[in-house]
Amino acid sequence: MDDYIEILTGDFLKNSGIVAFIYLLKEDHAKENDDYIIDGNRLQVKKEYLKNTNLTNLYFHCMVKRYQNETPIPKVIEEIENILRRLNYENIDEKDIQDRLSFISDKLDAASFKTGINSIKDEVEDSDIYFSVINKSFKKSKIDDELKKKLLELKEFLTIDIVFETLCFKSICYNIINKFWEKSFLLRNNAKKNMKECYEADFVKPLMNYLEIDTDKMNDQCIDCGNSINNKFSIPISFMKDFADDLVRKKSALFNFNMDMNLCPICAFLYSLVPLGFLKYNRDYIFVNQNGSVEELCRVNAYNIEHSKEKLQEDYQLRDKYQKIYQMIEGYALETQKLTNNNIQIITRSIKDNDQVKYEFDILDNYLIEIVRDQYISKTLEYFKKKNVVKINDQYLSVFREVLKRILNRVNMYDLINLLLRQSIDSGESSYLAYYTNRIVEIQYIIKGGKSMGELYHARKDGWELRNKLENVDENYRGTIYQLINALKVDDRNKFVDIILRIYTSKGLPIPFSISRVLESDYGTEIGYQFITGLKGAYESFEEKENKDDE
Repeated sequence: MDDYIEILTGDFLKNSGIVAFIYLLKEDHAKENDDYIIDGNRLQVKKEYLKNTNLTNLYFHCMVKRYQNETPIPKVIEEIENILRRLNYENIDEKDIQDRLSFISDKLDAASFKTGINSIKDEVEDSDIYFSVINKSFKKSKIDDELKKKLLELKEFLTIDIVFETLCFKSICYNIINKFWEKSFLLRNNAKKNMKECYEADFVKPLMNYLEIDTDKMNDQCIDCGNSINNKFSIPISFMKDFADDLVRKKSALFNFNMDMNLCPICAFLYSLVPLGFLKYNRDYIFVNQNGSVEELCRVNAYNIEHSKEKLQEDYQLRDKYQKIYQMIEGYALETQKLTNNNIQIITRSIKDNDQVKYEFDILDNYLIEIVRDQYISKTLEYFKKKNVVKINDQYLSVFREVLKRILNRVNMYDLINLLLRQSIDSGESSYLAYYTNRIVEIQYIIKGGKSMGELYHARKDGWELRNKLENVDENYRGTIYQLINALKVDDRNKFVDIILRIYTSKGLPIPFSISRVLESDYGTEIGYQFITGLKGAYESFEEKENKDDE
């Protein structure tokens, strides 16, 4: 089919570009099975369609549609409307108005916005309103009809299509696209140039020219798809961040100093779409590399543009890669496929607190799916999901996230169990934190291979009964409970049992069977922790109270 370009699925970068390309095609209402064809792991796009489509405008349109709410521009327009509404109040709060004016002026005063407006000033009229607003005097404007007129002019100016798109895209390119690649309008020398012209010159024009040329006599190959290329039609892959150094200036890493890590214009265009293929979850960007077919890739990475602000805010603490993986395991994305030998790769473009950006890779396989889908573990994760976060010292911790993170990374729960038990002692909020710990211990027991939850139940019950026979456990036995936790932390079960025996013998109480199981069982650590949760007040009475609170 010489009338079509052919793109096959490959690594995660190429696949995210394919997902984004199909997003562009659908946004442009391209005709499936005519303008483009999806067949298994193959995407074919008609050359004539590409030649007749303004790919640059389509790219900018889709980026702004997807990410405009990640920029300050919609919020600035909203604040203008808020001020205009408040100016009609009988009693006007002048300080509130001036605070909002300062917000508008400060946000629009960004250097990138200034260069953006300057780059399109020949295409719009009345850009003077923008420059008057970023003047310091605007923040102290008199509250009169003149201010109202100026705000109306500003709103009208900001909602002009080319202005809104330019300002939004300026923010998007530096805060989102810049996380993935650096070329074209992101280069310092191009900062003051028209962004569309830069993108057209670097990605679209080479693609259009490549579609017209006979490649049979070209001697080099695209490092990704194998298409024939030459020096004129080769783009170094180094523009993608974290994949290669500047290969033009640093060739020592290449065999025989041969610069052969180049992309063809088709793959370079695909790679430029990568930020559209990833899904934004809180600060992170996630791509699910389920490499079975193009349709499956699109389905599991589908973007729901209908998310309301309220819903996004409600899920804020959970909206990261672990939440995405959990949704997949629960069946939202795996309902038609059971994994056998085909593991799924989860790629996260992670933004750390120090603004360091890096790729993280997780593998989803049958083992993890079976663990998370275990009836008890699934029920407990849903429970923690509803509870959202707990306060540990001055920080908030999502128990759901911490438990799921350890499951997916195949790490045991002991450090989290210790953290919550210690917090239950320090905070005085013993019962609910101990109950949370109890449920985490049960998850650890199941993951470790435990089959009889009864031995955990009896250990917790024995701890609870001892609590009821001691006086003011939370105050009088704080140090003892610390010692018990420390003993289990270093896996010194003999010391744990020795401390427990001293308590029972000093009170003349019979030693319960669960204490011997701490030493004898392969799950002695879990049994010991369950005894502590009972001693801290986590037993059926608290579970019943939780259920009543949830009703």
